[in-house]
Amino acid sequence: MRSPHIKQKLHTHHLQRSSILAVAAFFLSAIYGISLGLSISPLVLIAAPVALVVGVIALAKPEYAAAVLLVVEWGFISDILVNIHGVPSISKALVALLLCVLLFHRFSRQRVPLLYDSAIWWMLAYWLVTCLGLWYAPDPNRTLPLVIDVAKQIIMVVVLVNLLKTIHSFKVAMWLLLAVGALLGTLTVYQEVTQSYNSDFGGLARMEIGQISEDLQDRPRAAGTTGSPLAYGQQLVVLIPLGLWAMLQSKSPTPQLAAAYALAAIVAGVGLSFSRSIYIAAAVVLVAYVLHLRLSPRYLLLLVPLMGALLWVAPPEFTARVATLESLLPAEGNEGVRSEASFNRRSVEMLMAVMMFVDHPVAGVGGGNYPELYPEYIRATGSPVPDEERTPHSFYLEVVAEHGIIGFLAWSGILLITWERLRAASRLFRTAGNQHMAELAVALRIGFLGYLATAVFYHGAYPQFLWLQVGMALALAAIARRSSAALPGARNRIATSPAFATR
Repeated sequence: MRSPHIKQKLHTHHLQRSSILAVAAFFLSAIYGISLGLSISPLVLIAAPVALVVGVIALAKPEYAAAVLLVVEWGFISDILVNIHGVPSISKALVALLLCVLLFHRFSRQRVPLLYDSAIWWMLAYWLVTCLGLWYAPDPNRTLPLVIDVAKQIIMVVVLVNLLKTIHSFKVAMWLLLAVGALLGTLTVYQEVTQSYNSDFGGLARMEIGQISEDLQDRPRAAGTTGSPLAYGQQLVVLIPLGLWAMLQSKSPTPQLAAAYALAAIVAGVGLSFSRSIYIAAAVVLVAYVLHLRLSPRYLLLLVPLMGALLWVAPPEFTARVATLESLLPAEGNEGVRSEASFNRRSVEMLMAVMMFVDHPVAGVGGGNYPELYPEYIRATGSPVPDEERTPHSFYLEVVAEHGIIGFLAWSGILLITWERLRAASRLFRTAGNQHMAELAVALRIGFLGYLATAVFYHGAYPQFLWLQVGMALALAAIARRSSAALPGARNRIATSPAFATR
């Protein structure tokens, strides 16, 4: 039994805690009451305590705050809050806070070394090429935002590599990404089922009116948080292999069912984007994953019914949209690509990018300057296409047109290193006996392949989707290297693993 003295201390402790909570509730209510009286946005009132909680997490458990940063950026949530609701950028604040945490740990008594990858030099080279555009670009004001954005993305990569340092924190980040994909896909499906296209759920499920086929005009297309069906599909298609990994590699029914639901919602979101280029990328991803599984009947028995069910419930517009791909194929009595208006327009835009590169092969026309020069090139060719500002509709051609061969080489180096890091991570995890994480590395590599496929048909309007994958690849490779380092013969393996160092 507890003594009276202990009981008195517990009673005093509970009384003090209750008093503190009561006072905190009173002041919080007063602050909210005054704020509402001043007509401050309710979202600001919600965001403030959330930001406080995230700030505390960043100081106490920065690896989980890094996972939150990954989700906020991938979900395009910060931009929605800024552009639609007028809430200050939580992404910039979180990056700054996490960077300060890294520097504090580096120069405090703990002397935690900073980890960097040799890929950082390729990123800096690409940034320097972008900076050169400030000197020679026709409109440097268009280049400056790109310079700032690339610098921000590089800092974000450094933060992810240094904070997502454990298998547990990395897996938490991956599941959070799946949760984002499941949420966006679910909202899209809800809009489709209820025909409530006017409700965008605060910017989380936006729509764009577009043509599906010659017979289907002005049909709503899912555009997610970005407002662009192509970007929305790009945002989701990368997560398809991640969903397959979570569903096939989980050991208990609950995570398997959660992953299966997330995968179904993500695939449905991809389908309702009605983007043919995203359909092609999704097919590439699925074929690559099936080939990786070596057509194991055990896996096919799970995947085939799921895909069949999704096709069965798909709206008729999906079939009509897929059928338009046939017009892109040359056939007897068919004009092929010339009969497809959107393809014709995009081919012209791509051709203009090639012409800009031919005229400026070394350093390009300067970052962000393709849209301004497009009308000039159109008029020079005498094309009947309207001469308003357009985009090159290919990330590869955009880079080569705006940054020339030196920029394209630096950018290609980043892509190749990212691919190699994921391949090395898979190999090191298998060597360490961690098949679960090895399969995760494969899933991320196939997702990256899907992104590279989308980049053929879509410019870099949302570059964070690329840079976040770079950060994840480098972070996972570093984790794999540490996991393998303690095993016998580690020195020989590390000598052939990715070039990491500490400072």
